[in-house]
Amino acid sequence: MDRISEADIAQARIDPRVKQVLLAKALEQLLAALYRMQHDPAHSDPDGLRQVRTGAMMAAKVADLIRDLEEQTHLAESA
Repeated sequence: MDRISEADIAQARIDPRVKQVLLAKALEQLLAALYRMQHDPAHSDPDGLRQVRTGAMMAAKVADLIRDLEEQTHLAESA
């Protein structure tokens, strides 16, 4: 999966649609990393489990941001 560049971030600050795509991409990367951690026996220790839990909470926050952006974009387009 492609890395998120500084240019991507700069464009996302200007364009809400790019921000939405960027957040979705970050969420996909985070979920993939969490999946790998969850299924790797090396991460079954308490610290690894804590990291998986923290990542899951972060993924939920990113999903909320995406939903908020979708609502804002929809409201702006209907105005």
